[in-house]
Amino acid sequence: MPLSEYEQRVLDQLEAQLTSEDPRLGSRMAAVSTPRRGRVALGVSGVVIGLALLVSGVAVSQLWLSLIGFLLMFAGAYFAFTKPNALPGDSAPAAPKKTVPRKPGLSERFQKRFEERDGL
Repeated sequence: MPLSEYEQRVLDQLEAQLTSEDPRLGSRMAAVSTPRRGRVALGVSGVVIGLALLVSGVAVSQLWLSLIGFLLMFAGAYFAFTKPNALPGDSAPAAPKKTVPRKPGLSERFQKRFEERDGL
């Protein structure tokens, strides 16, 4: 179900606030990507085929077939849940980091208020 316009606006405001308060965390969160459907589907199919080989190997008492099935299951799960490595030529050169003056965080503001209250 898609977000309403109001929910999308609030989400965008929260994201902008997070990025302005902690640019490092904001950039790390923006870099996180979800796995692609094709990659997940291929990984899940590897797990299913590996499970079938593992059960077949146990049923016919063939250790090598069970081992291949287990390895295929492991490789499929690994493939589904990891993101692909970027090729060396895919990314643009990194721009120099800009130093942004850091605004006081929530805990620092609470500490300042607490100290001001004690001073009164």
